Amino acid sequence: MGGESGGGRCPECGTTGAHPGQLVCQGCYLPFALMAATLGSDAGTADTDTTDMGPANPGSKVSPSDPTREHTRVLGRLTSSASGSAKTRRDTPPRAVRLRFPGDQVVAVEPGRHIRLGREPRLCPAVAFLAAHDNLSRLHATVTVEADGSASITDEGSMNGTFLHGYRLPPHEPATLHPGDAIRLAANVTVRVLP
Repeated sequence: MGGESGGGRCPECGTTGAHPGQLVCQGCYLPFALMAATLGSDAGTADTDTTDMGPANPGSKVSPSDPTREHTRVLGRLTSSASGSAKTRRDTPPRAVRLRFPGDQVVAVEPGRHIRLGREPRLCPAVAFLAAHDNLSRLHATVTVEADGSASITDEGSMNGTFLHGYRLPPHEPATLHPGDAIRLAANVTVRVLP
């Protein structure tokens, strides 16, 4: 870390205002000990000296040549985010949740959207093919996909129930859905969450 009192610059994201003793960058939240360059220097210069960074054993003593250097052993270094080849889950846009109904109809629910499941086509236009199943309620259940791609199903107070993993869901309480899950609506409508 830089010994300047005016604040250093994060070598990974460029956030300024870092001060001596600060453990993580306030911009990218990466620990300073794992960064490729030291605070207070440009992002293009890297500190490649890993000798005398700290004791290998907790009982041994180290006398560093630079008193402002942290007593930390660097085990691995992160590559600069400018290289751009590594992608994180945050970088990957969420995908639609696909539901397979009896008769092999597949309905996709995009992130930030929901669909209603039931036998009334005016209430559930995305699944109008369920109108033939008279044991379903007019509005049976709702599948919701959040903006981050997580999905849930909520029974809307149906007469014959909504089942997940063989258990009947309580009305109006969302249950989390995962790829591969099987949802049963009433007695004979099985909906699969596709991977």
